[in-house]
Amino acid sequence: RMAVARLLSASRRSLPVNLSRPTKTSTCANKRWFSEDLGGVVTRESSKSALEYCENLVRRHEQEHYLCAMLGPDGTYAPIIALRAFNIETALIKDSTTNPTTGLIRLQWWRDAIESLYSGIQSRELLNQPVVFMLYILLRRYHLPKELLLDILRAREEDLSSEPPQSIDDLLAYADATQGSLIDLALHTITLIAADYPVASTAGRHAGRFVGLTTLIRSTPYLANRELTYVPRSLLDEVGLSSKELFEACKQRELTPPLKAVIRELSLAALKELEAARSLRSGLTREARLLMLPTVPSSEYLKRLQTHDYEVCSPSLMEPTGFAPLALRLNLRWQAWRRTY
Repeated sequence: RMAVARLLSASRRSLPVNLSRPTKTSTCANKRWFSEDLGGVVTRESSKSALEYCENLVRRHEQEHYLCAMLGPDGTYAPIIALRAFNIETALIKDSTTNPTTGLIRLQWWRDAIESLYSGIQSRELLNQPVVFMLYILLRRYHLPKELLLDILRAREEDLSSEPPQSIDDLLAYADATQGSLIDLALHTITLIAADYPVASTAGRHAGRFVGLTTLIRSTPYLANRELTYVPRSLLDEVGLSSKELFEACKQRELTPPLKAVIRELSLAALKELEAARSLRSGLTREARLLMLPTVPSSEYLKRLQTHDYEVCSPSLMEPTGFAPLALRLNLRWQAWRRTY
């Protein structure tokens, strides 16, 4: 009880007080973000409006990442929320289009928007899109490598196909280009000396691949309803099964032992990435460690998945946060206070 009391006391001193109701509280916590007008259409009010749009987007689609952003390094809440919103906007293109051609057109719009922002030539019409608006502010405050944003778009283009990946390596490459790039971009919003960046970037890439692969595992029962999957064909071939048999098992909410073995193989591949990220923990700054917090919910999910014998369709595993929201918040607070993951 004394240990819990010390933890809660430390949390009240050093972490956001209102972890569950964030918009206004978290916005005010980022006063530096709105401390001055940047001129033209970028005012304090327009910035706040764009951030609120991004906040609502992340809260609705990535609650765990939203909570992690609130516990991130000082001054990084708004940048992380903006980057996560960009990830969501581009990820939802596949879900909201009926054919790959339409998806490619919409992704090309984002590619053109990124090119315009980096060229310094952008119209008021372009900045009417809230996520683009936030990226515009980000680029005026931080040096974000354009290639990292384009890597995310390239991965989204490849993802428009309804065909599953061929191998685990293909799946890891996709997770690296998306979640790995997002953590790498977040690292550019904190103070790092040149000597610290390579280790932090490598750890971030491993953490991103872990989070990305775990997210894809969690999506298995939901995607199966649309006859889609990220389970590699090579793993299904090894157990002599097809994607259709996976879809049918998910609809029945009960995987066969061979399918559970496939999910276990994916889980082990993800845990290897987590172990690699943790092995570099001692070489990271305190701020960089906080940017690895998204590994915490994913790690908890894999523990529960193992407890359920890799039955990815178990109702208790299909909860929005993977485990009780209060337990999630307390665990994240504890890990953030310890600066670990």
